[in-house]
Amino acid sequence: MNRLSLTLALAASLVLTGCSGIDKNEGPRPGVRISDDRAPNQRLNLDTVVILDKSLQDRKSGKLAIENSGARRTAAGAVEAYAVIRNRTDFPLQIEGRTQFFDSLGLPLGAPSQWQRVYLDPQSINGYRELSTGTGEVAHYYIEIREGR
Repeated sequence: MNRLSLTLALAASLVLTGCSGIDKNEGPRPGVRISDDRAPNQRLNLDTVVILDKSLQDRKSGKLAIENSGARRTAAGAVEAYAVIRNRTDFPLQIEGRTQFFDSLGLPLGAPSQWQRVYLDPQSINGYRELSTGTGEVAHYYIEIREGR
């Protein structure tokens, strides 16, 4: 076997072994707050929902799950960011959400929205929504969720 064939065979085996694993962490999961500035992915991840309070994540699977999130442009040109939130507990929860909007470069467009209260019945799903105040420059969102205060 020549050197080129050996290199190609090795590269193909590496690709195949890397693709064969099944993601056992598939589906909704609680957010994680990283407080170590040496962590490589501590940076702000745009177009996501983050659960800020550990009290909402104190069980193995967490009290909350973010089932879906995204953003869409309204007919008036504003951007509506949304999150579908599941209460995994057997008791009602009061949480709060706020949104920060960003431009295409990842720069914040103004201050975050005011905290908005969301009520979740036991074992239920509810939605959180926020509209941007501007219409043109919004390209990304960042939603924060905390326990109601």
